[in-house]
Amino acid sequence: MTSTEIGYPEKGVAKKLVYLLKYHFHAILYFYVWFGLLVCGLAAPPDRVAKLGSSLITQGWHLSLLSTILVLPWPLIYFLRFKFDKNGPA
Repeated sequence: MTSTEIGYPEKGVAKKLVYLLKYHFHAILYFYVWFGLLVCGLAAPPDRVAKLGSSLITQGWHLSLLSTILVLPWPLIYFLRFKFDKNGPA
């Protein structure tokens, strides 16, 4: 099965962008929210982190580390699924 048989456009940036948003928007949004959490955790002021009231997260980088451990594997699995899929585009 080739990429044209499953509907992946061969030419045109706009068509590829529409395809990407149509079939992978949920994964893009998930990664975007996680990346925002990662960056904001690194830049979080101590008084905002203290408002969480957590004994586990006492500094901003703790939030970033926890989000990396718990969330990052899912976008990687999603990406690798399509990277090594023999039926879809590489």
